[in-house]
Amino acid sequence: MVLKNSGEALSREAAVMRSLAKDIGTLQELGLAELRVRYLEVYGEEARSKNLPYLRKKIAFRVQEQMEGGLSMAAKARIEELSSTEAATEAPRVERRPPLTPARGTSSSLQGRDPRLPMAGSLVSREFKGFSHEVQVLESEFVYRGRSYRSLSAIAKEITGTPWNGFLFFGLIGRGGGDGRHS
Repeated sequence: MVLKNSGEALSREAAVMRSLAKDIGTLQELGLAELRVRYLEVYGEEARSKNLPYLRKKIAFRVQEQMEGGLSMAAKARIEELSSTEAATEAPRVERRPPLTPARGTSSSLQGRDPRLPMAGSLVSREFKGFSHEVQVLESEFVYRGRSYRSLSAIAKEITGTPWNGFLFFGLIGRGGGDGRHS
């Protein structure tokens, strides 16, 4: 269909954007069960997550993709190229360094310490979006950029802006969640 003038095209585009905004806005009002039904509608499969903000974002992305056509083939090819290169260059490393002095009030007891953690005094690092992020592992805390954290997950969230399993982010466990040991 050929539009008679650019004003008509802009008007049609504005109507599509209003419709998209309305569809995405209604997602904020949906509960978990309703979001999971909506996810099934737009993706054709059941959602594995029960995280409301995540489901809202995924559904909003899919609705927008369906309305506007999604990524071009060139963009998809570039993403694939970058992801295969990034995976090869982002291998986490664990180094042994002398331990930092623990912060006041922290326990040096190994009791209750997660066995997946490297030895206290180790350094774990991860390349993310072109920057190297190093974390000092202590007995009962972690130090990242001079600040103390209680978990690797809190540091991973600080780095990425999204919730992450800290052990997975820093390569201390594999994607399956195990640490390679048998129960």
